[in-house]
Amino acid sequence: MTKSREQYIIELGQKVFDTNLINPSVLNITSRRINYWIDKKLMPFTERQEISTKKMQYDRKSERKWVRLSLAQSVWAYIIDELLSYKISLEKLEKLTENVWDKPRVERYADKVFKYHIDKNPHGLGEEYLEALKSDLQKNEFMEQMRKEINPFTDAIKSAFTKRELPHSLLYAPESNSHAIHFGDQALILDLGSKFMQSTMICIPLVPIMERVMASEFNDERKTDLYYLNNIERQIRDIVVFKKPKEVVIAFENDSIKPITLTEQHKTREKLARYILENKIKKGSKLLIDIRSSGNYKITLIQK
Repeated sequence: MTKSREQYIIELGQKVFDTNLINPSVLNITSRRINYWIDKKLMPFTERQEISTKKMQYDRKSERKWVRLSLAQSVWAYIIDELLSYKISLEKLEKLTENVWDKPRVERYADKVFKYHIDKNPHGLGEEYLEALKSDLQKNEFMEQMRKEINPFTDAIKSAFTKRELPHSLLYAPESNSHAIHFGDQALILDLGSKFMQSTMICIPLVPIMERVMASEFNDERKTDLYYLNNIERQIRDIVVFKKPKEVVIAFENDSIKPITLTEQHKTREKLARYILENKIKKGSKLLIDIRSSGNYKITLIQK
């Protein structure tokens, strides 16, 4: 059954911060390193992964290596890793993590998002979904969890998947330890003309990091239903991962987007992830699959 737009948006919002999804090892970041970052308060809201002090030391060690990250935490882990490569201190990164994740929780950013969607309904949600949002907004325990999961950073990740605005970037000024999260070029230009022009700035684009996270999930053959892919994107991923063709050519019927060729090379998964993130495949599009000789495929996308 095809998901409605309401179902897709709500499910995507839930899954971006859903726990126990990604093993840090597939990100080429060791669990030991993640645990160190947790101890230094660089990983958001991971107290549920801490081990009870009542457990014996050897037991604690064996359990802590089984850390699992949400998609949002995985993207954040890459950002921390990159900022550490610029020699940003742990103290500054701890404060940055607090500002990105905990400050919006305290300021109840999620409540404002709920009220905005109830009042403005930008995605055209049905009445039953709007009533559900109104009901959820009154549930203190539920909203406290939402305040941990909904913030400008996770909004940027969701926006990149739904391809509403580009670019998606984290701007960081080490000297003042200030940051800004941007979707779209207009807001970026405005901020570049203000405080970020006064000192050294680091700009971290989110889409290349998301490509790496998606590529790691593409490689996991146990994951047959990747929630952030639509039906057409899922079919393409399944051909690349499960059929293991020597070569796949993906083209649009009217050549509106340059075709790409995927081979057996190591970077194939990241290239496919980049293609999916950068090209909007409209709902209702059709897929023509041409199985060629020598295990090759040609996929033609017919946009509705």
